[in-house]
Amino acid sequence: MAEFLHAVASVMIILMLTATGWICGKQGWMTAQTKTFLSKFLLTMAVPCMSIYGLRNNLTREMLGSSLSLLAVPYISIASLFALSYLFARLLRLPKRRRGVFMVMCSLSNSMFVGYAMCTQLFGEACVPYVMFFWFASTCFTQTFAMWLIRRSGEAGGGSWRQSLAFLHSPTVLGVCTGITLVLLDVHLPSFLMSYLRYMNNVVSPLALILTGYIIYEMGWDKLRLDRDLSVTLACRFLLGPALFVLLCGVMGIDGLARSTFIVQASMPTVTQTVVASAQYGADEQFAARGAAVSTLASFVVIPVLMVIL
Repeated sequence: MAEFLHAVASVMIILMLTATGWICGKQGWMTAQTKTFLSKFLLTMAVPCMSIYGLRNNLTREMLGSSLSLLAVPYISIASLFALSYLFARLLRLPKRRRGVFMVMCSLSNSMFVGYAMCTQLFGEACVPYVMFFWFASTCFTQTFAMWLIRRSGEAGGGSWRQSLAFLHSPTVLGVCTGITLVLLDVHLPSFLMSYLRYMNNVVSPLALILTGYIIYEMGWDKLRLDRDLSVTLACRFLLGPALFVLLCGVMGIDGLARSTFIVQASMPTVTQTVVASAQYGADEQFAARGAAVSTLASFVVIPVLMVIL
């Protein structure tokens, strides 16, 4: 019962932060200009710092070299989800501004902002290495392919190959590349720099969720509904994603705590950065915010079920 209450409390924190953004919009403290600033700040400064800090502080060269199967399962599963979500997007005939957002929401979970807290509450600190393996794969997809998809879907995206490859020198991609390089070379940054990166890392989750709440306020509660596209998204997020991990863990011989951690991570709400990137690049940010809000609410049902199964 104590673990159950801790899990519910973790989700409540997410909902409260999102509600804070809604209240700020309702009171007039946040405006469209504030939204623009927050999205740019998060994508160009805070998220790259988070990537460097998370990779350098939680992964080692030895862990990367000795755990290929633990890295392979998240990569293969996420890539498979992207392929399946593309087929679903074609079958649903989604408009251009929604297509990339839909694929990202189907394929990527909130593995760090929500997943880390949830897994440590359920399984204790012993699960942290497996959380980081999942987060490593998820971050690589989020900061590269996912950002490219959302940029292509939005008004800020371009049709030429040069514009399509512009994401390669974006701050988010550079942050991931820098973090991986530091891990592979076993370079330790000065303590004052790591402290700065830690502070920047800590602001990403609350600011992203506050931004989500403001976008929900802009959208209005009357539009916060479950339609066909969002229903398919939730099915991918809470059913298809975990099922793929169960299958691949069985094939790769992964069981015990690692398997349980991967399944919980795969069952988390949609990644919050989808909302931030959609606002930044002019994609369907309202659909992204709706997906983040509804999937978080749905996790109240999913998490207790997972606790019974696992």
